[in-house]
Amino acid sequence: MDKKWLPKGLTRAERTEFLNGRMRGVKPAICVERARLVTESYRQTEGEPYILRRAKALKYLLEQMTIFIDQEELIVGNHASKPRCAPVFPEFGMFDRKELDLMPVRKVDTLQITEEDKEYLLNEIFPYWKTINTGERSKYYFDPRILEVLDSPYRVFNPLSRTRSGHGHYLPDVRMIVRFGFCRVETQIRQYMELMDYCDPEYAEKMQFYQAALICIEGVKSFQLRFAALASQMAEQEKDDRRRRELELIAGVCSQVPYYPARNYHEAVQSYWFVMLIDYCHQNGSSISGGRIDQLFRPYYEREIQAGTLTREEAREILEALWVKHSDVIKAGTYSSVRNNGGFSTACNVVVGGLDENGENAVCDFTYVCLDAEESVFNSEPNTSIRLSSKNPDAYVKRVIEILVKKEGGKMPFFNDDLIIEALEKDGLTHEEALDYAIVGCVEPTGYGNTMGSTNAGFFNIAKCFELALFDGVCQMSGVQMGPKTGSLVDFASFDELLNAFRTQLDYFVSMLVCSLNCTEKLIGDYGPHIFSSLLLDGCLENGRDCTRGGAKYNYIGVQGVGIADVGDSLAAIKKLVYEEKRIDRRTLAEALQNDFRDQEVLRQILLNRAPKYGNDIDEADDMTAYVGRLYCDSVNCRTTVRGGRFRAGLFCLSSNTPLGRQVCALPSGRLSGTPLGDGGISPKHGMDTHGPTAAARSVAKVLHTQALNGVNYNMKFLPSVLKTEEDRQKLVDLIRTYFDLGGMHIQFNILTREKLLDAQAHPDRHRSLVVRVAGYSAFFVELDKDIQDEIISRTVHGGC
Repeated sequence: MDKKWLPKGLTRAERTEFLNGRMRGVKPAICVERARLVTESYRQTEGEPYILRRAKALKYLLEQMTIFIDQEELIVGNHASKPRCAPVFPEFGMFDRKELDLMPVRKVDTLQITEEDKEYLLNEIFPYWKTINTGERSKYYFDPRILEVLDSPYRVFNPLSRTRSGHGHYLPDVRMIVRFGFCRVETQIRQYMELMDYCDPEYAEKMQFYQAALICIEGVKSFQLRFAALASQMAEQEKDDRRRRELELIAGVCSQVPYYPARNYHEAVQSYWFVMLIDYCHQNGSSISGGRIDQLFRPYYEREIQAGTLTREEAREILEALWVKHSDVIKAGTYSSVRNNGGFSTACNVVVGGLDENGENAVCDFTYVCLDAEESVFNSEPNTSIRLSSKNPDAYVKRVIEILVKKEGGKMPFFNDDLIIEALEKDGLTHEEALDYAIVGCVEPTGYGNTMGSTNAGFFNIAKCFELALFDGVCQMSGVQMGPKTGSLVDFASFDELLNAFRTQLDYFVSMLVCSLNCTEKLIGDYGPHIFSSLLLDGCLENGRDCTRGGAKYNYIGVQGVGIADVGDSLAAIKKLVYEEKRIDRRTLAEALQNDFRDQEVLRQILLNRAPKYGNDIDEADDMTAYVGRLYCDSVNCRTTVRGGRFRAGLFCLSSNTPLGRQVCALPSGRLSGTPLGDGGISPKHGMDTHGPTAAARSVAKVLHTQALNGVNYNMKFLPSVLKTEEDRQKLVDLIRTYFDLGGMHIQFNILTREKLLDAQAHPDRHRSLVVRVAGYSAFFVELDKDIQDEIISRTVHGGC
């Protein structure tokens, strides 16, 4: 095929296969270079304001870190000194020897590390940070009473889970940089500095912020020019004419972006990657997301296609090179963390489709280029999402389904454009901003380039609160008084008394959650400012304030409730079998739960089979689950953040339903102690939705999704054999649209067989490329913890629409 921009000699498919194969063949490892460079910088800046030290550390990193351009790359920029390696962020937290020793041998998110690097971290790097990393400083920010209550492996939430990382989880305004470059941001900063009022009581803080911002931009410019110089040097030494010309193109691209505006498609794509990459290098946060990728690159693509300077195949080739690059960014976590959220998920979300700025169908030819790239690469990253409006064509939906059936995996969730746009507008965004929303991380609808949402600040175990309500606030896993004394099931003469106890327990722990997260926000604002992120958010430059201190136009903290299906089914069972039919005695049930149904299997089967279950379009069960979701969201959504915004409730769990399930005793739903809670967030409990996918979808739609505006997650699993024909796929399109008409916000699919998953579990080397939908993110199945693999295997499989 003729090429207009790239030299001939290598096809798109050949390049993508090579890049993807090499990426998948890498053994992930720990990289200590970032830790060394950041520590060197901090030692040089002792005594300076912390925000300036952070900025200088980023600049020093970008000027000194190892850079490389791998064979056949078209989009350049590395996260660590070697491909698919995890940098260390000692300013946020450290690893002890036990954790470092475990990394190369643990079964999930395995990371190679040499003995030399272990000793270097433990003896040279970590001693400097021992008392000053944010994780260690957190003890000065938290109420000791909260830490005492929650110092348990069976706690309702982990108050310290976000003290060791940056916020991540936001949508930077990459489009502004692609269009205008950092040179424009630099000019704006200098203008704001000129206009500063000497009498402003915040003068010193604003001046330091602006100085830090300019330092970061100096680092950005150095970084891109280093790549331009490297590409030029490599071109001079390259003997292959085709590759030499590609390196010359790369040198020209990197001389321009991201400091200056992108002039063409290749520069636009490279500018995007530099912005995303530097943000990931600056903070130890995940889910820094790319926004509406098809709308971002569309103008450059269409202009060059029309001018005849780029072919569709070349555009796809460059995009697929970018798609592979997303898998280069991985994070190092503790064993407990990766066991609960494994699969090296960075969850960089990119979005296609939906409505344009005029409220019309935004699906275009470049949208299909993005879907073609997704089919070719089909890795766990990027986390590609599908905005779907009633104005989008069915052909667009069928193309997504076609890819899922062909690849036999789980990716590309659907989001209800019409519902989300209306909900965001009601929540305070302008109409134009709501139309331009995208998804952060897993499932979180967020304004583009204007919101610091902290959208995954924590997981809240609603089922644990219900356990405490049944037993006077006493944890049945430990025997400790964890919650307030609100009475026990044996004492509740009416169902309303139980509901009141549950509400009291839930509100009590939500208040602790709010206090803990506000303390974390204050901590990160003081010692982990996100200066680079602040360059990419509306409001920060105008206010002269970092985004971690409330500088952005919109500010939220998003927290996820987990276990509504388990609690809803439990309430339905108690209401019918205990209080209405009086078939089960309260004391008998309480004792059975305390003993994990030991010698009470008959009672358990009655609870499982004689009480209505959420997921079958039965109002008495569905209404209970909706009630639980509403109770949690009401309690969260009224709270205020330290950054001046509001808390925002979500109902999704990633893979936390498995570890959170270990913390909860047996429940009246018939669930056994320690077993996983319901997956997804709003999905029916495993195996309980027995009336087919339509009934299940109707049940899920009864939960008020717009109240959980931080995001919801509904998982479905289908056999590939039932989606082979055009008629079968049209039925799934109709199911999605009907569910959205009923008020559903999100739905996603794993289209594969139980047998394939079992074979992958038994023979991982045969299935290295198998991508599954865990919850809000995708992962290579063989990189997940076995407990999470088992939970995915156990989900209900539908045999038809």
